[in-house]
Amino acid sequence: MRVIRWSSFSVLVAFAMACSDGTGPPFAFAHAAATFACGPADGPAVAIYLSPNPVTSLEPSGPYVRVYIDAAVEQVGGKAWPISDSSPIAAWFQTSANNYEIATSGYVITSSVSADKTVEGTVDLTFPNAGHVHGNFSAPWLSQTGIVCI
Repeated sequence: MRVIRWSSFSVLVAFAMACSDGTGPPFAFAHAAATFACGPADGPAVAIYLSPNPVTSLEPSGPYVRVYIDAAVEQVGGKAWPISDSSPIAAWFQTSANNYEIATSGYVITSSVSADKTVEGTVDLTFPNAGHVHGNFSAPWLSQTGIVCI
């Protein structure tokens, strides 16, 4: 059953990529950054921020999209990550630090990770109120010091 689900998802992603021009950043989110995040049991994870303004901190001014991938940055390149109950990925549309909504469907493709940890990829996400966010991103690594996972 997993093979059928993965095959169906792969066909869906290929179709979606073929139908959109995919040349620009997500609507209104011209800036991106990737950084370390805390995973389950304090393991490594990646956070990707998409914002209309340059991302210089972990909580950019709203609105922004935050994508969480439960994997080390060295393991995320060249993969498609569907939003689902069993997926190691989630996405939030944040209008402020305390006001957000969770993506209900979609996917993130992390096409590559360079030696300097810049993550390149595509998002196609749907949020209940914010709607559809889709396009390409290039997220340079944002080094953070003093992060403690608890």
